[in-house]
This record gives sequence, C-alpha cells and structure tokens, in this order.
Amino acid sequence: MKLSDKKNLYQRFLKKELNAAELEEFFQLVENGEFDEDYLEVMPGMDEEKVIVPPFTQRPVFKLFSKIAVAASLLVIAGFGYWAYRKAESEKKQAAFTIVQVPVGTMKIITLTDHSVITLTSGSVFKYPAAFAATHRRVFLIRGKGFFQIAKDKTRPFTVFSAKLSTTVLGTSFTVENYRNYGFEKICLYTGKVQIGSKDKGFSPVLLSPGQQYMHNGLSGIKTIFKNAGDIQPHTEEGALEFEDTGLGEALIRVASYYNIELQFDQQRLSAYAISGKFSNEPVENVLHTLLFTHHLKFKKIPEGYKIMN
Repeated sequence: MKLSDKKNLYQRFLKKELNAAELEEFFQLVENGEFDEDYLEVMPGMDEEKVIVPPFTQRPVFKLFSKIAVAASLLVIAGFGYWAYRKAESEKKQAAFTIVQVPVGTMKIITLTDHSVITLTSGSVFKYPAAFAATHRRVFLIRGKGFFQIAKDKTRPFTVFSAKLSTTVLGTSFTVENYRNYGFEKICLYTGKVQIGSKDKGFSPVLLSPGQQYMHNGLSGIKTIFKNAGDIQPHTEEGALEFEDTGLGEALIRVASYYNIELQFDQQRLSAYAISGKFSNEPVENVLHTLLFTHHLKFKKIPEGYKIMN
C-alpha cells in the first residue's frame, strides 16, 4: 500500500470513518507492522509538502526514541480500537440467534461453535446463538426433544432453557424434553452431572447422576431412576417415534409434539397406563389407533386436532 494511502487510512480511523472491511484491513496492517517505519517518516496530519524550519541537528538517539514513542502511541490507539471492534462484533454474534424447526418425521443434527452436538427429534424447535459469550453458553429448547452431547469447558457452563426449567452442565450427555402446551418437561442424564434450576420461586436445585431423570409436570416434579438406563437410546437414528414401557399420557404428549398437532386427553387418568412400540413415518391416525387400542380407548377428530375418549 502506498504511503499516502496508509496515511489516509489512519486519519480516517481516528475520525471513525472506516467501514467493517476497511477496519479489518487497517488492523491487519497494524498486526503486520506496516505502520512501523515508512509511515513514521510522514506524521499523520502533516502536509507532505516541504516545510521550512530553523536549522536543528537531531541526535540519532533522540530520533530513535521519538520514533519508538510515536510507534508505541500508534499501537496503543490501534490496539484499543481493535479490541473495541472485536468486542462489538462478538456481542453482535451473541445477539444473533438461529431458530431451527424440525419437519415432521425427520430429525436434525446441529454442531455448535464449541463443538457440542445437538440431535433434535421431529417437531422440535430449537434456538441458539451465532457465538457464545466468554463466561457462559446458553441455548433454548422451545419445544420438543433434544439429545445434547456437550463439549467440556470448565470456564463456560452450558445451559439449556426450556419452559420453566434450566439444565446446566460443564460437559456431559443428556436429553431435554419440553412440551410446554401440556406443562410437561423431562431431563434424562446419561453421562456426567447436571444441575436443574427453575424460574419458579422457592425451587431448590436438583442434581442428577447418570441413569437418573427428572420429570416436571405442572407445579411439581419427581426424580427417579429410568428403567434399563444402559440400554435405552436417547434417540433413534432414523427419527422414529419409539416407546419403551412409557406412560400413555407421556406417550400422547410426545405424539402431539412429533406430529405438531394438539391432543386433548386427561393426563392424570391415563398415567396409570403404559405402552411400548415403535413408529416410523406412519400417519398419526394409525399411531393413535395402535396406542389406544390396547386400553380400549378411542379418539375423534376435532378442529384443534384429536380428542381421546373412553
């Protein structure tokens, strides 16, 4: 770059007139030492025409220190500007969120910037930032189910926010289910440890160890050991809908989320029933008929979705 172009670039930097591309170019020049020697021969703001001054013989040592002082001042100014620019860009990325909605009958795998991997089931809605903050990592499971394989980072806890709960880890694997329309949330831990918090006042944090799960329904929650913890898969590879001795009420909630429909039923009354089965890309009517037939229950179509009856 010509000396005059460098001078102009620096003067425009001081006046805060550079756009994003020009700022990148300026900081790159500073990092490469482009402003160290030839730039100092023409001081910023000085006319390039010859200036007549009284005779003065400058000692070499003094001249050297003058250059060093000017160079140091330039680097301090540029360094501060570079830091401020990078901070602004980082904050902009933290405020920019991506929302993913998984189509019915499919699954979605997302790799985050920290190398954590999220597997989302059919009908799920998930929100995450373009970049994480320096002190924490926060994402949002708005609806559905996600399997989280979190990269370890002791300095930045990873938190999944759902309807009322927050699940915080440093690095582990677990599932979070959020069915806010039915007031039902569930966390299952496979490896490591998690701490569960809540927006509700008076909620005492819940700690889980591998093989434990926490279910929160309405205003109450319960921590239990889930059956065959070592054999249960956190998700099916083909995105199928699978139940293993699952309470019928919970199964219907998952069906509603999977197909993104509304089901009306008495959760408390159906909690005593259990169901097992696997469904892949089947019409929702077939799934409902299979789940309800064993317990002699019926369903009918309503404008909002389906209603479960005796």
